[in-house]
Amino acid sequence: MRIAARLGFEALHLNVVLTVLGLLCICAANAVAQNDSRIAPLAAQALLLDAVELEDRVIAVGDRGHVLLNEDPASQPWSQVSVPTRAMLTAVAATGDDGLWAVGHDAVILHSGDRGQSWQLQNSDPELETPLLDVWFEAGGHGLAVGAYGLVYETFDAGENWEQRTIDEDEPHFYSLFETADQDLILAGEFGTILRSSDRGKTWARLESPYEGSFFGGLGMSDGKILLFGLRGNLFRSLDRGESWERIESGVTASLLDAAERTSGEVLIVGLSGTLLRSNDAAGTFTLSDGLKREALASVLPLSDGGLLLLSEHGASLLTDARAAQSTELAN
Repeated sequence: MRIAARLGFEALHLNVVLTVLGLLCICAANAVAQNDSRIAPLAAQALLLDAVELEDRVIAVGDRGHVLLNEDPASQPWSQVSVPTRAMLTAVAATGDDGLWAVGHDAVILHSGDRGQSWQLQNSDPELETPLLDVWFEAGGHGLAVGAYGLVYETFDAGENWEQRTIDEDEPHFYSLFETADQDLILAGEFGTILRSSDRGKTWARLESPYEGSFFGGLGMSDGKILLFGLRGNLFRSLDRGESWERIESGVTASLLDAAERTSGEVLIVGLSGTLLRSNDAAGTFTLSDGLKREALASVLPLSDGGLLLLSEHGASLLTDARAAQSTELAN
């Protein structure tokens, strides 16, 4: 009975994580997923999964094809723009030339060339029934989009053409793709999967993993260190480009989902149950911030004005103090 109960708890816990990551579909059915998104009065209070800051605005994406813009989250409400999909959007990336790409369910890939004001559909395959979960781009139009069941798309022309490719025959769910200070690409996912590319994605090498659980996120720190994290507070750090890993005590059992580094060097990690971890010693030790709601935090984005944007199952919140979060609302 205790084993069965534990297995049931783990299954429920994983379902919560996957829902927040956008792997489990809680959005519109495939039959309507390719319709234009609907302008929703409470979109800023619905599930949001990722955000990026440009010079003059922040763009956030999430459930039902919601794309939200805000020029000053500290003082202004969010505005929603219509996009050509109602599929859940799980990640967004930007390049320095104002290019934006968002990915999501049904292998959807959206592109904006005007800082998020309008969007075009570059890829969609509802019959595949597979979500894309992360996206990476570099200047020059080269990009990668990755997702469940080993799904990988690549483009060399800013998304005019996307080509599907296989980089791991085991086809694990790929949850996180990011670049390191050494210009390596790290791809992490379920079953402890860690892949590294030293040639901008042309070839990939599997690295030895410190555990067999899922990695939901990672971070390439400015000093060259790499962080990976996942289920039940598991957190690991590498000092040698992923060749070896050391366990870092997170002090929590909540699953960890996203991380960011501030210009000051402070490292932030967020996760389930309102978890916000902070480190000021190169990710050697972490402290847990209190005073936050016990909600699933999907993403953290340090803003140029010093604030922290937290995205969760209840939308966008602006954190201006370690003990208080101020919710932001969508304009009518």
